[in-house]
Order: sequence, then structure tokens, then C-alpha cells
Amino acid sequence: MTENTNLMPVGTVVMLTDSTAPVMICGYLPEGENHAGKIWDYSGFAFPIGQRDAREVYLFDDDQIEEILAMGYQDTESFAFLKKLHDVKKQLLEAEKDGGDR
Repeated sequence: MTENTNLMPVGTVVMLTDSTAPVMICGYLPEGENHAGKIWDYSGFAFPIGQRDAREVYLFDDDQIEEILAMGYQDTESFAFLKKLHDVKKQLLEAEKDGGDR
């Protein structure tokens, strides 16, 4: 999880560093099975293919995004949700710095 608390909307298509295919953001703040306790900024699927099986979910942080190819749909509800998510991520970052639990 990076220090940047401003997250992009679901549906945003990005290119990740050292990636050969675009990824579409599909979720926020997932915890990966292979890195116990690590919280990532985003989860995503290969674009335009989408999810074919559970092993093809990408977990990545904001600093791994090299380019934004298309911004996802945004409305008043999504802005309100992202604002709440911003606050949650901020709390998680503070807890991480303090060495505390989520």
C-alpha cells in the first residue's frame, strides 16, 4: 500500500510497470494470500479479457502504475465512496506506521 490515498475509480484501465497488457481496476485494498498482512492499493483483471479464473487477479500499488489509459465511470455515488475509501486508507496507513493492527 502506498502513501497516496487518492484512489482511481473501478473500471480505470492502466498499464503497470514492466507489463505487456493493460489492467482494469476492479477493487480496492485487497490483502494478498502470498504476502500475509500486505494490503495492496488495487486489484484488477487483464484488459480486455477480464477474469477467466481466480488466479488471474492482479494485486498492485499506485506506484506500479506507469500510465492511465482510460478513467473509469464516476458519479456522485462513486465520489462519495472514494472519499470514504480515502479515509479508510489513511487510517490503515497510520495504523501501519504505528505497528498496530487494522
